[in-house]
Amino acid sequence: MEKLNFKIIEKYLTNIFNHIEHSLAILDKNLNIQWCNKAYVERLGMIPEDILDKKCYSLWHKKITPCEDCPCIKSLITGNTEIKEKISPEGRHYVLIAIPLKEDGETKAIFEIGREITEKKILNETLRESIKLQGIYEIIDNFAHQFNNIFNGIYGFAQLLKHTTKDKDSLVFIEKLINSIERGSKFIKTLLSLKATLSVKKVFDLNFLILSFKEMLKDMASEKINMEFLISNEECLIKGDPMHLREVLYELVENAKNSILDRGVISISTEKIKIDSEEKVVLKISDTGKGMNEETLKRCFEPFFTNEPRRFGLGLTIVKHIIQEHKGFIEVESSPSKGTTIKIFFPSATLQQAQDT
Repeated sequence: MEKLNFKIIEKYLTNIFNHIEHSLAILDKNLNIQWCNKAYVERLGMIPEDILDKKCYSLWHKKITPCEDCPCIKSLITGNTEIKEKISPEGRHYVLIAIPLKEDGETKAIFEIGREITEKKILNETLRESIKLQGIYEIIDNFAHQFNNIFNGIYGFAQLLKHTTKDKDSLVFIEKLINSIERGSKFIKTLLSLKATLSVKKVFDLNFLILSFKEMLKDMASEKINMEFLISNEECLIKGDPMHLREVLYELVENAKNSILDRGVISISTEKIKIDSEEKVVLKISDTGKGMNEETLKRCFEPFFTNEPRRFGLGLTIVKHIIQEHKGFIEVESSPSKGTTIKIFFPSATLQQAQDT
């Protein structure tokens, strides 16, 4: 029976490891990365040459010292397999498994496995949060229901007056009454749609957040849409709630996808700039869709304004709300048949703030 040589086995194993979705790496005793698989490289958004011989905690957490309760360090000390659940600055949940690689009974290196469990965690936490907030939401919904009943009654009588009153001066006041009722009703509905407020504040790299959801964002787009990711080589540290900004990404990519009638491109990029000597991190999302005319562009952040009959027109309202909660601002450039570009400007955070978080 013909035996496979070592180089062929190594080639097969490398191919197998590169098809595994978990992050795999071999670290030396000083936590320098000696080897890693494709998933590890993609999650960092780097090339292998910039990863090898670098400290894992420097690449992943921008730290100058090892992380507390690091399972790799513990495995080096105990000589046993160690498991630890960790949360990345972007709010991603991982189970880290550190397996000692021994020679003559002495640990020479660590084989690290990073398995993401974010979606499972979100599901569990969402369920618990739903149970806790159910009573509050019932009160809010009851409040809105009662006010809507009042508004509907006034609105009905105002409409009746409008159709039975012939005095022109009175009709002017009735129209103003009807408009006020409509604005009040919209306000109540918008208030309910903006239940989410900024709850978790941490310093994280916006580049890592985008890369960690890269595949999910690709899945949102159809096969006819090409997703481009032009991520800055600089650290794009900001302070805020990673999960809320994930929702911003989802909403903007969904809008971009809906604006592309056939084939097209959605581009997501980041960069650091200075505005009046203040450093900003810019997130830009562009599409080659149908674009917006001047009237639509002026009203795109207005609650309940939409050109899509099946949509409620609250997406961009909520996006703007979240951005403002992050002390940022948003700009939109668009014209018919020339696509849309959305730029979001965040205050830049510092590495020292990340160390203190």
